[in-house]
Amino acid sequence: MNTGQLIVASRIGLLLGAFALASTLTGCATYSESFGSIERNLSAHQYDAALKDIEKQSGSKTDRVLYLLNKGMVLRMKRDFAGSNQMLEAAKAEMEKLYAASVSENTLSFIVNDATVSYAGDDYEQVLVHLYMAFNYLELGQPNDARVEALQVDIKLREIGEKISGDKFTEDALSRYLTGLVYEELGEWSDAMIAYRKAYEAYQKYSVNFGVPIPDMLKHDLLRLAQREGLTDEAAIYSKEFGIALAQEGSLAPEQEGELVFVLNNGLAPIKREKAAGLWVPPPTVAMHATRSQKQTMPVMVNIALPYYESRPNKVLSARVSVSGKQASTQMMENIDAIARASLDSHMPAITARSIARAVAKGVIQESVDRAGNRKNDPAVELIGSLFVRVAAIATERADTRSWLTLPANVQLARLSVPPGSYTVTVDLLGAGERVIASREYPGVVISKKHKTYLTQHWVAN
Repeated sequence: MNTGQLIVASRIGLLLGAFALASTLTGCATYSESFGSIERNLSAHQYDAALKDIEKQSGSKTDRVLYLLNKGMVLRMKRDFAGSNQMLEAAKAEMEKLYAASVSENTLSFIVNDATVSYAGDDYEQVLVHLYMAFNYLELGQPNDARVEALQVDIKLREIGEKISGDKFTEDALSRYLTGLVYEELGEWSDAMIAYRKAYEAYQKYSVNFGVPIPDMLKHDLLRLAQREGLTDEAAIYSKEFGIALAQEGSLAPEQEGELVFVLNNGLAPIKREKAAGLWVPPPTVAMHATRSQKQTMPVMVNIALPYYESRPNKVLSARVSVSGKQASTQMMENIDAIARASLDSHMPAITARSIARAVAKGVIQESVDRAGNRKNDPAVELIGSLFVRVAAIATERADTRSWLTLPANVQLARLSVPPGSYTVTVDLLGAGERVIASREYPGVVISKKHKTYLTQHWVAN
């Protein structure tokens, strides 16, 4: 083979390599696409298999927070509440460490994509990690530790309100309500009243932003505690607003019964996908030595990748809890699906701006490579260089589809007062028309006098 043939063969090899690179890079899966096997195992209640899949993600430095969050939630599904809190506590510490992102990671995200930055958790995820740790402590019978987590929610919410103007998630109504339940358990009635008031204010916002009305149980709690604390005027306001009659004097004596608090974690939170979008932007700035006639003056089309949320299918609408002949239905307390969407909406202007800036910067690099090839007067070099740059630009422009995927789509609560004793609790999951989709029994649930017993169920649809 002569020199000319070797050069041609070499160029063909480079071209084939470029096409191979294109096929490899553009075929890379996003984070959310790697969750399929975990979701299938969760729906089959194969928690150990799901944990094995999650363990495969333990080596990723940028996704360590998600590894800890997901492992913590699956351990919770296994009812290993202590192990769950160990993982969630580690996730909290990692989140705090990453709260101020490093300069080097921000630079890399500008050059490549947002998914190259270590994931520190979305705003609502940073709040919910405290909520689920509080739930874990309550199921472990440790209300004082639960109170500590609930109080940390207040600090985190203030940080969120100061950081992002216009963010709809500036209050977590369920955390406020749970705080009230904890204070009641501890006999701190005044603090419980304050917590219920904050929950009431939060649910007023929830009804507008997330479609969650004020739960009936909160209405009764506000009226009951207002009367108990002698807040006559406030009790009268609640009675009129909620259409609930005031309790007769003498009927507010402490109950001798205990209470079951049932928590349904229904479905899975929405999953992030990516979509490509073409936008017309001002022309990129070419090299300084280019003449005015050489400079592009018309807008150019750039391709960017943006995240969006996709809801998981789930036919369960509520649950019916039965204990010793008494029944109660769950009420919606937290719509995580809606909260996640609203949070992404508040971040989208910044995400889009970064994507456009990256696309324009890559356009500048592409122009520089094209000009370098032209100066060499070698069409093959020009084609190869241009192809590599274009492939890299397309392959690296991926949306950040990371999120805490083992969170439920929504959280529901039911409460039942029963005499002290050991009971079998029956839970019917209901669909449209109150059709029973699934049932489960929990034997040996102990209800203690004047205390709350927490029972959690996670439901993941097939």
